[in-house]
Amino acid sequence: MPHQPLSQPLQMPASPVFTAFEEREDFWLVPGYERNLPHWRLIGASYFVTFRLADSLPSEVILRWKQDESQWLFQQNIDIHWQRREPERFQQAMAGVDPNARAAFQREMARRFFLELDQCHGCCALRQQEAQSLVAHSPLFFHGRRLWVGDFVIMPNHVHVIAQPFAGVQLEEWLYSVKRFTATRLMQNEELHNRLMARSGHVWQQESFDRVIRDLAELRRTREYIAKNSRHLHAAEFHLHHAEWIDALL
Repeated sequence: MPHQPLSQPLQMPASPVFTAFEEREDFWLVPGYERNLPHWRLIGASYFVTFRLADSLPSEVILRWKQDESQWLFQQNIDIHWQRREPERFQQAMAGVDPNARAAFQREMARRFFLELDQCHGCCALRQQEAQSLVAHSPLFFHGRRLWVGDFVIMPNHVHVIAQPFAGVQLEEWLYSVKRFTATRLMQNEELHNRLMARSGHVWQQESFDRVIRDLAELRRTREYIAKNSRHLHAAEFHLHHAEWIDALL
């Protein structure tokens, strides 16, 4: 994403208000993404976002997932190459797949994604407390000005965060600014620079995972997942942030 002026909030809400996905229909897919897990956008929605270090998933794991994805699409009479060559045809074909089958496939891919991240592959530069502190401050920079930032956890090689952008603020734009700023600061540390560059040549994986939080029950499950994601780590290996404004919603 090229550097450009930030989009401006259409209004400044006095406090967070949760919007359920089922109650609204003005959502859309974000262009430019190629994975089958759709990036839905809904004004006023809360999102569960995951972004990860560039070396956090081994290439052989990604290749295996791509092969499994290709096989599943073939079973649905969909050519995986349509994603790049004919994106409209691909989306139309996916829309014609049985919704239950499509949802089951997406859930399975998401499950495998999160389980693999928790194996702590790669250099795990975010284990260092200096790196954790730097990354922890960045999501909160625009809190209350461009979005509400909820619970988040900084794991050794990835970050989970709940975010509720204000109307008019693009989630991708905020996430890009977080990754761009933290990458610049992390690279100023010589030890972190050497570890990160030795494995992948850049800090963050370009694409991130995000999901609209459908209802309050899912919001509760999401923050429980964030809180428990680090349960197998020592206290110094992660950073957990608890947002009191979510307490008021639940």
